Amino acid sequence: MPKSPEELLTMRFGAATVAQNLQRGVETGRMIENEDGTRQLAQIPRHVGKWITESNTGTLACQFLMHFLFRNAYAQSAVPYGCRDCYKVKVVPRTVRELVAAWQIAKRIDCPSKWGIDLDNRYSQDVYAGYFYASGLDIARAIFKIARDAFDVDPKLGPAVPMKIKRGCSEYEAAVGPSNRYEFPAEMEELEAYLRSQYRKREFAVDVYSVLGCWIDTAFRIGDDTYLDFTNGERLHPESVTYDP
Repeated sequence: MPKSPEELLTMRFGAATVAQNLQRGVETGRMIENEDGTRQLAQIPRHVGKWITESNTGTLACQFLMHFLFRNAYAQSAVPYGCRDCYKVKVVPRTVRELVAAWQIAKRIDCPSKWGIDLDNRYSQDVYAGYFYASGLDIARAIFKIARDAFDVDPKLGPAVPMKIKRGCSEYEAAVGPSNRYEFPAEMEELEAYLRSQYRKREFAVDVYSVLGCWIDTAFRIGDDTYLDFTNGERLHPESVTYDP
């Protein structure tokens, strides 16, 4: 028998109920409660200006699942039911030249993906990254082969570009534990359907040229001179004059 919204909101995650977790999100300024009772994130996620998303076969619901559910409703204590089948093929370009080349290939692959700067991700030791999003491990393995074959024959990439398959977000594993041990109580599906009806998505536009500028700036600061491919060979900043010691 379906549960009422009041019953669903009494489910406990962390040290409190969902209702209490959501209220705490509003009180701490992470979320806004609108006059119609819906809730939304107070701010656009900080990483937005560093990534380009290729929707291809569908859009990603990470704003709701990660930022609204996991970080607020679940108090970082449970992986959302909506993420149970999420697997990612992670690509680790070593230069901005490889990042752009991999992104261009991803546009032709029938799978949602995102490409950008992973340097500010506290759960990653990589500077650049690309993620193909797959619904299920078998699909992830199929995407891995398609992308691997395409990268291997590309003159700017080749077989040495690292790739791996992972499940969900690294932030989940850091908080909840190994991804092969995730558990998803059946009532979470009903809870998340209700919470989605009470959620208002924050809309924002990503300017591709601004993101590319961020990529070039990051490359310059880490000493990756392949950024010169995209500046007509001109340095982003002049080299300082040095003197004989």
